[in-house]
Amino acid sequence: MHKDKIINAFKIYLNKDEVNLEYQERFLGGMSNYTYHVKVNGKDYVIRIANKEGKVFVDYATEKLHLFLLEPFNITSKTLFYDTDTGIKISEYIPGDNLTATLSAEDYAGVARALHKLHDLNIEGVDYGQIDRLARYESLVEKHLTPEYFELKAFWMNENSTTYKDADIVFTHGDAQRTNIVKNGDSYTLVDFEFAGMNDRYFDIASFGNINFSDSLNLLDYYLGRKALPHEVRRVKFHRLFQVLQWHVVALQKHLNGQSEKLLIDFKKYSDNYLAFAAYLATKIKALPIK
Repeated sequence: MHKDKIINAFKIYLNKDEVNLEYQERFLGGMSNYTYHVKVNGKDYVIRIANKEGKVFVDYATEKLHLFLLEPFNITSKTLFYDTDTGIKISEYIPGDNLTATLSAEDYAGVARALHKLHDLNIEGVDYGQIDRLARYESLVEKHLTPEYFELKAFWMNENSTTYKDADIVFTHGDAQRTNIVKNGDSYTLVDFEFAGMNDRYFDIASFGNINFSDSLNLLDYYLGRKALPHEVRRVKFHRLFQVLQWHVVALQKHLNGQSEKLLIDFKKYSDNYLAFAAYLATKIKALPIK
């Protein structure tokens, strides 16, 4: 899949009339793009091919800016080529594996170190803009959103404008789930900064638990260097609530756009599960102290 696009992108990047694509393997994850490990002319690379909906969910110019800001700090793989019209991105290949296996204490500690390194950077990116972002996504499926969704969103909006309105803002990854972290020995590298921006650092802790939310709560202790207090657990759950509402809308849009049949992925089921988990989180948040 995408062989011709990959070859054409490397012809442009390498400025050659012909290139030899020797190897191609797709990475796990990604609802808005396809990411491959490839070997071209004897050298390993990573290339992202955005699908036709990618631009709906990702601002390519903003992502390119953020990658430029990160480049001096050895936070992620070096970007070699970026087309802001198509979203095609070529990066250096980082040897290692995504965190798809059972997580060890060393894994949690390594991820916590990587996030601290990112969050401690003195750089100013574009605001993540949860409210505007969610409204933009909602506009794609507006007639299909349920009263339950809007009730949960209203709860989150109220919490955001009261309890968490003065949260400290840092540069965040925005989607720091397992598949976006590469482990090589004792090194943990964040990749895929599509959803990066200025945000509360707890947002990244929350996104780590995309597969199993208990991962986020375990990571929180390592990130803090101690057992998290109830109000800190609440803060992570607050951010996870927004994330699952966001992904509920994204998955619903993909289902309505025929992606379930095309990709053989039940996006409607994913969408329903996200909404159910949002309701569960809202209940848990209400039971936890603010301070």
